[in-house]
Amino acid sequence: MACRIGITTDRERRKREWERQLGNLKNWTILETFSNKSDAQQYEKQEAERQNCVWSPGGDGDDYDTWYVYRFEF
Repeated sequence: MACRIGITTDRERRKREWERQLGNLKNWTILETFSNKSDAQQYEKQEAERQNCVWSPGGDGDDYDTWYVYRFEF
């Protein structure tokens, strides 16, 4: 089963978007929370490589907002 790691400032909205795009997600979880986008992106990349998950840089929101790093399987 494939996995994806990403970042967002709006957990529920992002989960709904992925569900619309991919269908049934499994094991949606928040891995970590950060107070800035740069730290969240660094962690996102590190964890995606470590766990061999799909990821891509991005994420909409203000740099100094609350950022969530999420993971799910599909």
